[in-house]
Amino acid sequence: MIIGQLPKVFDPRKLARQGKQFEGSLALEQFGQLVDSLADDKGEVKVSLHFYMSEDHRVILEGTVSATLKMICQRCLDVADIQVTADLRLMGVLTDEQARALPEDFDPMMMGEEPVELVPLLEEELLLALPIVAYHPPEDCPAQTSFTTESEEEARAFAEQVEEEQKSSNPFSVLAKLKTDTTN
Repeated sequence: MIIGQLPKVFDPRKLARQGKQFEGSLALEQFGQLVDSLADDKGEVKVSLHFYMSEDHRVILEGTVSATLKMICQRCLDVADIQVTADLRLMGVLTDEQARALPEDFDPMMMGEEPVELVPLLEEELLLALPIVAYHPPEDCPAQTSFTTESEEEARAFAEQVEEEQKSSNPFSVLAKLKTDTTN
């Protein structure tokens, strides 16, 4: 396993035949498209990759890519640290037909004569792993405590009172009164 320096471009066939493994990190600011949706471009992306050949001699890339990203919390509009992890299970393909015929648990990795660039490949996986809506955990979000001035006990008592009133007030009681008025 090679720890530290990750290749900028790579030949998936060669690395798979050699059974190479890489582990390291990249500066978050290198991921331009991803940074556009963040509040800050500071940080790093941790990468772990393993290249190998399948039994039917196909190129396989497995690994994980993870980062703590600074995104805007949609509850309080403050910056939240969101942990994003993407698991990679890619199989090398040359054509769209091969990509459509892949087993369900693999995603296609298009290979041509040119080497594959690492950052765009990882960036795509991170973009797909982003949450639809970013927010702090409820216990950490300042917005959760700023909506009310009453305690939980007071809120529970009020909810019970409203429920009691709903049970005791019957909208059909007026009809019952009318019925007794006409029978006299």
